[in-house]
Amino acid sequence: KMDHLSCFVPGMIALGLMNLPASDLGEGRNASWLHLAEGLTSSCTELWTSMKSGLAPEYVLLAHRSPFAIREVPQGARHSFLRPETVESLFYLHRLTGKEKYRRWGADLFRSIMEHSKVEAGFASVADVNKVPTDKLDDMQSFVMAETFKYLYLLFSPREALDLESYILNTEAHPLRKPGPISV
Repeated sequence: KMDHLSCFVPGMIALGLMNLPASDLGEGRNASWLHLAEGLTSSCTELWTSMKSGLAPEYVLLAHRSPFAIREVPQGARHSFLRPETVESLFYLHRLTGKEKYRRWGADLFRSIMEHSKVEAGFASVADVNKVPTDKLDDMQSFVMAETFKYLYLLFSPREALDLESYILNTEAHPLRKPGPISV
């Protein structure tokens, strides 16, 4: 089972690689951590792109083989709330590596959101990610604007739009200035 909510993990790893001393990550382990983060980000992006609508379900059941292979999207998991975790990881991986593939993947996700969840007054959750045209639910989660679109904006913005040396994003993607050294 792979939950979309777990797709924050590659971004968390990328943040660690950007902020922790190499010695804290284990001898010669930076490349291993980066490889893990990139692989997980690819899998999380596939949660979106492998669905007919291009929107990610809540979770999938995986086949017991490699590479990443979705066996099934259970009936109770086929909806999409347009969660931000994958886009968050795309943002951090792009910032860490500079690889344009993360922007391309983000653009694909953005197009799917615009095509399959846009409504007159916002962006609706979708009942079944494998049904096109989509049936829209009568709700828009607060994190869609607060996080999903903020991370998409930052993914395509120049680095100066948010200096990660000076700011950290909290769990709702609000930028907070990093404090200076704390003396005890």
